[in-house]
Amino acid sequence: MPVVRKMDPGLWEIRCRLDQRIARILFTVKGERMILLHGFIKKSQKTPQADLQLAKDRKANLER
Repeated sequence: MPVVRKMDPGLWEIRCRLDQRIARILFTVKGERMILLHGFIKKSQKTPQADLQLAKDRKANLER
C-alpha cells in the first residue's frame, strides 16, 4: 500500500508506523500548505467511517 492515498476529492490519508501500530493522518492541501484534519490509530483494515466523516466535516469548515 502506498504511504499516501486519496480518500475523497481533496482529502488524503498518510500512513506512519509507530512501534507495533500504524497511525493514520487525514489531510487536505490549500495552496502551499498541508492542513492536518484528523489523526488516529487504525485498528482494522478499513478506515472507520466516523474518522473519515470527522475529517470531511473539518475540511468543509475550512472551505467556508
